[in-house]
Amino acid sequence: MRPSITMWIVLAGVLIGAGERALAQTNPQLKQVANRYWEATLKRFPEKATALGDHRFNDQLTDLSIAAGKAWENSLRGMLKELKRIPKPLLDEADQLTHQLLERTMRDDILRMAAISPYMPLDPLDGIQVRFPLLLVSQPFHNIKDYRAYIKRLNGFPKQITDTINNLRDGVSRDLISPRVIVKKVIPQVRTHVVADVAMSEFYKPMAKATFLNEEDRRAIDHELRQAIEAEVIPAYLRLMAYLEDEYLPMARSTVGIGALLGGNEVYQALTRLYTTVSIKPDRVHEIGLAEVSRIRQAFSSIQKEVGFTGTLDAFLTHMRRDPKFRFTSGEQLYASAESILNRTKPLMSKLFGRLPKADCVMKEIETFRAISAPMAYYNPTPEDGSRPGYFYINTYAPKERLRFTLEALTYHEAIPGHHFQMALHQEKQGLPKFRRYGSFTAFVEGWALYAEKLGYEIGGYQDVYARFGQLTFEMWRACRLVVDTGIHVKGWSRQQAIDFMTANTSLAMLDIESEIDRYITWPGQALAYKIGELRILALRREVEEKLGTRFDLPSFHDALLEDGAMPIDMLEKRMKKWLAKQL
Repeated sequence: MRPSITMWIVLAGVLIGAGERALAQTNPQLKQVANRYWEATLKRFPEKATALGDHRFNDQLTDLSIAAGKAWENSLRGMLKELKRIPKPLLDEADQLTHQLLERTMRDDILRMAAISPYMPLDPLDGIQVRFPLLLVSQPFHNIKDYRAYIKRLNGFPKQITDTINNLRDGVSRDLISPRVIVKKVIPQVRTHVVADVAMSEFYKPMAKATFLNEEDRRAIDHELRQAIEAEVIPAYLRLMAYLEDEYLPMARSTVGIGALLGGNEVYQALTRLYTTVSIKPDRVHEIGLAEVSRIRQAFSSIQKEVGFTGTLDAFLTHMRRDPKFRFTSGEQLYASAESILNRTKPLMSKLFGRLPKADCVMKEIETFRAISAPMAYYNPTPEDGSRPGYFYINTYAPKERLRFTLEALTYHEAIPGHHFQMALHQEKQGLPKFRRYGSFTAFVEGWALYAEKLGYEIGGYQDVYARFGQLTFEMWRACRLVVDTGIHVKGWSRQQAIDFMTANTSLAMLDIESEIDRYITWPGQALAYKIGELRILALRREVEEKLGTRFDLPSFHDALLEDGAMPIDMLEKRMKKWLAKQL
């Protein structure tokens, strides 16, 4: 789930052309290392290549073994040495930025491997049990070669399961074991794919697209596909399920925070830096979160007075969460409502940006096999080949638990002007090296998307008082993240303590609260990026508005903010200050 603003604004056509030419004139040595890094990344993670529209590795899967991970780390360190040998003083400004970003990206890759342990790979949102079937979102099925590539991936799946089990066993030997609550959530996801009838498997669904094949080829593919699912995929899921139920679950730990593990506090500090992309201590993050919670509670009180609700603020928040009139009655209604907001927002983007993306953004329903553990919504970017639009995924599972008043803010965040605009514009900027076009620094991406929720006011959104309450609800949700994530991983909070804090301060549905808390348990530190990134972007905007006064132009500010692609917030702040100095 990452934010993307599809409209990068450049002030004039001449500047656009000149900027693209300047970006393309990269130092040969730097260009070589950048290209080698990107090519190595796609080979290391072939599923990512497929998702991006690069189909050279459509029959391959990521090697999940510890040995492969160490080999990848060694490769990154070798490329870092090459990068260091390039004399930075001889680079122009554009190349210096690319050099800085490439070094930061590779160092972050290494840190991510060290801090996010391969010995605890269980993840209800992005674990192997849900990530593998998501191949169906991007895997092409245009000819018999495509089907054979897919079948080869199915036949390679058992090795991924073997590697996952081996990694978990290694983790047990090192006392690095997943929380019990996470293991219990993963097991039903695994069981979903253990079906008695191959035709009922998610992995068999591509056969419905094979009508263009001649009868002989279709029979052959049907046979090979059934055999792969029956002999390889289902048994692999069965092995994982048996291991988790019989061996791993009894050993799973009752604690939920990474701080409970040896060296966990140091790891969390590193993850705080990784995700926020600024130097900040977890205790300071906790304080900022509490201050934001207090501020937003005051805004909730103003809404309470406006709608004439009598009683305490806590009673008002409970009322908003529980009143059936604020819930959807069906998945179809939820989907249609989100689509309506998306469609009415699209024509308004020229008020915020000078440059609009070519790629469209359309609705897509989260698949049933993963909906129960999936978030409310998320964005899936368009592939490089433009074969499909960007997807605004919406979760229609348990619609009577989903709140109407948060849907507008959700759409601004996940689709337009949030993730879709930022990502599509970056991807379409051909002059940028590919690692920058597809790069993702969480604080920038998610900070922008959270900031984009507020942009709804700039385009005449949030006309209803309850929609404004929904925007505040989502802002409170991200403020609470700062408190509960640090609470869980630094201060020893239990899962229930975190749920209670979120319940007391937001009107999110309980289904969403529990899902979110489990996400924070699984991804230590990631939840900090949103609010820290947004607060830094808001501070930049305030500074620019104050210094430019009547000359402040919102589209120009957004153009400058997004001009060079995603980057760490500390680097963005320096670049925006340089931009501002040129405007004065």
